[in-house]
Amino acid sequence: MNAYTLGVDFGTNSVRAIVADCADGRVLGVGVAGYASGERGVLLDPRDPHLARQNPADYLDGFQAAGRAALAGAERERGFARDRVIAVGTETTGSTPLPVGADCRPLALSPPWRHHLAAQAWLWKDHTGAAEAEEITALAARHAPGYLAPIGGRYSSEWFWSKIWHCLKVAPEVFTAAASWVELADYVPAALSGVTAPVAIQRSICAAGHKAMFSEAWGGLPSADFLGRLDPRLAELRSRLYDQAYPADRPAGQLSVEWASALGLRAGIPVAMGAFDAHYGAVGAGIAPGTLVKIIGTSTCDIAVAPARERLADIPGICGIVNGSVMPGCYGIEAGQSAVGDLLEWWVRLAGDESASEAEHARLSAEAARLRPGESGLLALDWWNGNRSILVDADLTGLLLGMSLKSRGEK
Repeated sequence: MNAYTLGVDFGTNSVRAIVADCADGRVLGVGVAGYASGERGVLLDPRDPHLARQNPADYLDGFQAAGRAALAGAERERGFARDRVIAVGTETTGSTPLPVGADCRPLALSPPWRHHLAAQAWLWKDHTGAAEAEEITALAARHAPGYLAPIGGRYSSEWFWSKIWHCLKVAPEVFTAAASWVELADYVPAALSGVTAPVAIQRSICAAGHKAMFSEAWGGLPSADFLGRLDPRLAELRSRLYDQAYPADRPAGQLSVEWASALGLRAGIPVAMGAFDAHYGAVGAGIAPGTLVKIIGTSTCDIAVAPARERLADIPGICGIVNGSVMPGCYGIEAGQSAVGDLLEWWVRLAGDESASEAEHARLSAEAARLRPGESGLLALDWWNGNRSILVDADLTGLLLGMSLKSRGEK
């Protein structure tokens, strides 16, 4: 009897699900569900271009809609049955932390916080914590330079601590109300498993190591002394986060009766450890030592691995060297840029049809493909959403050089 898995990707604008045959990876069903809130799923503030949040309710609704669609599609394939789905796996954007209550329920799902932007999920591309990231970098350089060594030498506004500290500064009522903070990559498996206490959430080394300065070399998260130098309330929060983080060689939980009923699956099947989309995507692409995988989406990530038995030199400007973040027994190495798909979408809206339809993307791509490399004479500095690697600076902006009255959209 064949066995199948349900895999679900939580992206920037939508949830995508597939049902795959465990024997050969063949995809039997696909489902896609856009996020309902905000602008294409992103909650914005016209007063602050660096703000980008998401409604946690969209994650659960999107999972159910995309998962059901993928399973329904698989049922059209001969031999498939839902009781042969043996596991559920998820991957998400990151760092996308969200504040949760003592019951693991996101604050934004409770009436008092439903419309409070700081109580939502802080999407990976939220750069409102840029000043905090600079302060974290400066303090670590003075008092704990070892914290910076495996993350390229600078802390980023896209990451866990800078976002939480910024929340503490601008919305202390949200910070105070939160029993804990959870990465989306860890929240989704916990929600599917029916976890009801933050301390019971299985935290992934992928999110912890690359974004929260977690390392066994210094006993886990940054010390209470270090966090207290930033703000004593961050030091107090540390005890309400986690002490352990795990690679992907263990389950995060078992599918709850509630979610099994919603999807028509068997309760108790394993829910895989969560991780970031680029890292699990690299595994799907066949990553191995000596192979670089580029994951291209709203942003882009460059992923490489190296055997953990070998000592690696520090690499300036990367997003981390973390043992087990991509696959057990290997260091995962991440870098990338903060705007790729976002940048193309912006250009299509500006230069083409405001609806930015797939047809318009296809038209501009086809016309651009007819140009020889360099033919347009244009040069682009592609920092429309800041620079991730190697400068790690969210305040940088983009530039186009060489335009004339003869320039066209496809150039």
